[in-house]
Amino acid sequence: MANRSNYLMWILVAVLAVCFQVVFVFADCKQTATGTAVDFSKAYFRLDADMERYLCSDLTGEADESVSANYIQAMTETARQRGFGKGMVKRIITHLETETVAQDKDSATIHLKGASRTCIHPVFAYVAGLFRMGETYCFEETLNLVKENGRWKVCGAPYGLSLGV
Repeated sequence: MANRSNYLMWILVAVLAVCFQVVFVFADCKQTATGTAVDFSKAYFRLDADMERYLCSDLTGEADESVSANYIQAMTETARQRGFGKGMVKRIITHLETETVAQDKDSATIHLKGASRTCIHPVFAYVAGLFRMGETYCFEETLNLVKENGRWKVCGAPYGLSLGV
Protein backbone atom coordinates (compact mmCIF):
# COMPACT_ATOMS: atom_id res chain seq x y z
CA MET A 1 0.00 0.00 0.00
CA ALA A 2 2.85 2.39 0.81
CA ASN A 3 4.42 1.78 -2.62
CA ARG A 4 1.19 2.74 -4.39
CA SER A 5 1.06 5.96 -2.34
CA ASN A 6 4.64 6.84 -3.37
CA TYR A 7 3.87 6.25 -7.06
CA LEU A 8 0.77 8.39 -6.88
CA MET A 9 2.75 11.14 -5.17
CA TRP A 10 5.39 11.14 -7.95
CA ILE A 11 2.73 11.12 -10.66
CA LEU A 12 0.96 14.04 -8.98
CA VAL A 13 4.23 16.00 -8.76
CA ALA A 14 4.96 15.35 -12.47
CA VAL A 15 1.45 16.42 -13.54
CA LEU A 16 1.66 19.60 -11.45
CA ALA A 17 5.10 20.40 -12.90
CA VAL A 18 3.78 20.06 -16.46
CA CYS A 19 0.77 22.24 -15.66
CA PHE A 20 2.94 24.96 -14.11
CA GLN A 21 5.30 24.82 -17.10
CA VAL A 22 2.41 25.46 -19.50
CA VAL A 23 1.23 28.40 -17.38
CA PHE A 24 4.75 29.88 -17.27
CA VAL A 25 5.19 29.55 -21.05
CA PHE A 26 1.97 31.46 -21.72
CA ALA A 27 2.87 34.10 -19.13
CA ASP A 28 6.29 34.59 -20.76
CA CYS A 29 4.75 35.10 -24.22
CA LYS A 30 2.93 38.26 -23.16
CA GLN A 31 4.66 41.27 -24.69
CA THR A 32 5.50 44.14 -22.32
CA ALA A 33 7.08 47.54 -22.83
CA THR A 34 10.06 46.61 -20.66
CA GLY A 35 10.54 43.31 -22.50
CA THR A 36 10.49 45.09 -25.85
CA ALA A 37 13.06 47.65 -24.63
CA VAL A 38 15.35 44.85 -23.42
CA ASP A 39 14.96 42.80 -26.61
CA PHE A 40 15.62 45.86 -28.78
CA SER A 41 18.73 46.72 -26.76
CA LYS A 42 20.10 43.19 -27.10
CA ALA A 43 19.52 43.25 -30.88
CA TYR A 44 21.06 46.75 -31.12
CA PHE A 45 24.30 45.77 -29.41
CA ARG A 46 24.54 42.47 -31.33
CA LEU A 47 24.13 44.39 -34.62
CA ASP A 48 21.20 42.12 -35.35
CA ALA A 49 19.00 43.16 -38.28
CA ASP A 50 16.13 41.79 -36.20
CA MET A 51 16.12 45.09 -34.27
CA GLU A 52 14.01 46.44 -37.14
CA ARG A 53 10.92 44.63 -35.86
CA TYR A 54 11.12 46.52 -32.55
CA LEU A 55 11.19 49.97 -34.21
CA CYS A 56 8.10 52.08 -34.82
CA SER A 57 6.95 52.89 -38.34
CA ASP A 58 8.62 56.34 -38.21
CA LEU A 59 12.04 54.66 -38.06
CA THR A 60 11.44 51.84 -40.48
CA GLY A 61 11.27 52.23 -44.20
CA GLU A 62 12.58 50.50 -47.26
CA ALA A 63 15.21 47.83 -46.62
CA ASP A 64 17.98 50.11 -47.92
CA GLU A 65 16.82 53.20 -46.02
CA SER A 66 15.97 51.75 -42.62
CA VAL A 67 17.63 53.04 -39.49
CA SER A 68 18.81 49.58 -38.48
CA ALA A 69 20.33 48.82 -41.91
CA ASN A 70 22.15 52.19 -41.90
CA TYR A 71 23.46 51.58 -38.38
CA ILE A 72 24.67 48.05 -39.13
CA GLN A 73 26.34 49.26 -42.33
CA ALA A 74 28.06 52.13 -40.49
CA MET A 75 29.35 49.83 -37.74
CA THR A 76 30.53 47.23 -40.27
CA GLU A 77 32.38 49.98 -42.17
CA THR A 78 33.95 51.24 -38.91
CA ALA A 79 35.22 47.73 -38.17
CA ARG A 80 36.53 47.33 -41.72
CA GLN A 81 38.42 50.65 -41.51
CA ARG A 82 40.07 49.42 -38.33
CA GLY A 83 41.03 46.18 -40.09
CA PHE A 84 38.55 43.95 -38.30
CA GLY A 85 35.45 42.00 -39.14
CA LYS A 86 31.94 42.85 -38.01
CA GLY A 87 32.37 40.67 -34.91
CA MET A 88 34.79 43.14 -33.34
CA VAL A 89 32.11 45.81 -32.99
CA LYS A 90 29.36 43.48 -31.77
CA ARG A 91 28.66 43.62 -28.06
CA ILE A 92 26.66 41.53 -25.63
CA ILE A 93 24.82 42.92 -22.63
CA THR A 94 26.29 41.44 -19.47
CA HIS A 95 24.28 43.40 -16.90
CA LEU A 96 21.05 45.32 -17.31
CA GLU A 97 18.77 47.26 -14.99
CA THR A 98 15.41 48.58 -16.15
CA GLU A 99 13.12 51.18 -14.67
CA THR A 100 9.69 52.14 -15.96
CA VAL A 101 9.66 55.93 -15.81
CA ALA A 102 6.12 56.34 -17.15
CA GLN A 103 3.56 54.06 -18.76
CA ASP A 104 -0.02 54.22 -19.90
CA LYS A 105 -1.98 51.98 -22.26
CA ASP A 106 -0.42 53.36 -25.47
CA SER A 107 3.01 54.71 -24.50
CA ALA A 108 5.85 54.03 -22.12
CA THR A 109 9.21 55.44 -21.14
CA ILE A 110 11.77 52.87 -20.02
CA HIS A 111 15.17 53.77 -18.55
CA LEU A 112 17.93 51.21 -19.14
CA LYS A 113 21.29 51.13 -17.41
CA GLY A 114 23.81 48.40 -18.00
CA ALA A 115 27.15 47.09 -19.12
CA SER A 116 28.25 45.38 -22.30
CA ARG A 117 31.35 43.59 -23.59
CA THR A 118 32.78 42.89 -27.02
CA CYS A 119 31.27 39.70 -28.39
CA ILE A 120 33.29 38.26 -31.25
CA HIS A 121 31.73 34.93 -30.36
CA PRO A 122 29.25 34.27 -27.51
CA VAL A 123 31.86 32.22 -25.65
CA PHE A 124 34.42 35.04 -26.01
CA ALA A 125 32.48 37.40 -23.74
CA TYR A 126 32.22 34.71 -21.06
CA VAL A 127 35.90 33.72 -21.23
CA ALA A 128 37.02 37.36 -21.37
CA GLY A 129 34.98 38.04 -18.25
CA LEU A 130 36.57 35.10 -16.41
CA PHE A 131 40.11 36.21 -17.21
CA ARG A 132 39.37 39.93 -16.93
CA MET A 133 40.27 40.55 -20.56
CA GLY A 134 38.73 43.26 -22.69
CA GLU A 135 36.76 46.30 -21.71
CA THR A 136 33.37 46.63 -20.15
CA TYR A 137 31.34 49.44 -21.69
CA CYS A 138 28.68 51.08 -19.54
CA PHE A 139 25.58 52.53 -21.13
CA GLU A 140 22.50 54.37 -20.01
CA GLU A 141 19.53 55.16 -22.22
CA THR A 142 15.90 56.16 -21.93
CA LEU A 143 13.69 54.60 -24.60
CA ASN A 144 10.29 55.88 -25.65
CA LEU A 145 7.85 53.18 -26.70
CA VAL A 146 4.43 53.37 -28.31
CA LYS A 147 1.86 50.74 -29.13
CA GLU A 148 1.41 50.16 -32.86
CA ASN A 149 -1.06 47.53 -34.01
CA GLY A 150 -1.20 46.10 -30.50
CA ARG A 151 2.60 45.65 -30.23
CA TRP A 152 5.11 47.76 -28.31
CA LYS A 153 7.57 49.58 -30.60
CA VAL A 154 10.61 51.75 -29.85
CA CYS A 155 10.34 55.34 -31.17
CA GLY A 156 12.35 58.53 -31.01
CA ALA A 157 16.10 58.24 -31.43
CA PRO A 158 17.06 55.12 -29.44
CA TYR A 159 20.79 55.07 -28.71
CA GLY A 160 21.14 58.03 -31.07
CA LEU A 161 19.73 56.20 -34.09
CA SER A 162 18.22 58.38 -36.78
CA LEU A 163 17.72 58.12 -40.51
CA GLY A 164 20.95 60.05 -41.01
CA VAL A 165 23.15 57.76 -38.80
